[in-house]
Amino acid sequence: MTTGELRPEEATDAAGFVDLLRRLKERSGLTYRQLEQRAAVHGDVLARSTAADVLRRSTLPRPEVLAAFVRACGAQAQVGEWLRARDRLAVGAYATPGPMSTAPPPDLPPTGGAPGVVARPSGAARRGWFAGPAPTALVVGTLLAALGVGAWFWWPDDEQRTAAEQVGGATSPGSGSSAGPSGGRSQIRPARAPQLCITEGRDRTGGYRSEVAVQRPCAAATPPDTYLQPVADDLYFIKWHHPVHGPGCLTVRREDPGRNLIEPWPDCRTDFWPQLFRFEPTGSAPNAYRLRPAGSDLCVGIRDDDTEVPAEAAAEPCTGGADQVFLVDSLPDG
Repeated sequence: MTTGELRPEEATDAAGFVDLLRRLKERSGLTYRQLEQRAAVHGDVLARSTAADVLRRSTLPRPEVLAAFVRACGAQAQVGEWLRARDRLAVGAYATPGPMSTAPPPDLPPTGGAPGVVARPSGAARRGWFAGPAPTALVVGTLLAALGVGAWFWWPDDEQRTAAEQVGGATSPGSGSSAGPSGGRSQIRPARAPQLCITEGRDRTGGYRSEVAVQRPCAAATPPDTYLQPVADDLYFIKWHHPVHGPGCLTVRREDPGRNLIEPWPDCRTDFWPQLFRFEPTGSAPNAYRLRPAGSDLCVGIRDDDTEVPAEAAAEPCTGGADQVFLVDSLPDG
């Protein structure tokens, strides 16, 4: 297959670029499941949910996702053309940032406001919060994706949530209560190991090389500082603020490598459910909560029910176990 009259270099903005990708998929005649399978044949990792997200949004996909998508659609010879067009648009969309402020940025209004939508950055911009090496699609990740291992319980491909449903329509038990944390500068600690705090670290397996949320002794847990920002309907951003790297919203990673780990992104979106968390009181203590990614059947827990330092936090099926209960305390600003 060729792109024919599809000319990505003529796209003038991200929305037009994504529209061309929709037409490319239509021409391929493939379902999202078939795209995932075709990507695995080419040695790429392209989950069905990822492919669907690319076409639902009006922002540029990350370069590695774009390349996998174009190859899966059968346009292998045009991958370079699509990447060049994407990079041209990205350069115009994301200017070089100025000096980072050391104050926590209240960049979105409180509940009831009319928050603006911040464009989701490209892969290069997203990794800018912590300048680690770019992850690669490991062979083992490709094999796992082809076998369906590690898919867990993410939202189905054909789900068409509106932004309002994503923010306010999550079906977590206990939603609608007003018993969440007060917000502001906070400390999040695993309830069974209260001497530890959730902070930044690395995936111990080495499979994903960017910064992720882990548990460490609280005395060594800053920077970054943690801030809880109410968004809407008892949902929160969990923000990290680093004196060098600036602010970042914790985001559930939905792709291999590092699927279901939680990493900081430099942009925060009220219509992007992997960045929205519901704090569900457990009743075991006034400050004890389960952390629920919005609109999912998942809970945040400590990977492999591990008590070691620095075990990773991850989104996983809810078990009611002690590793999925966290103590949330307000801290003085400063």
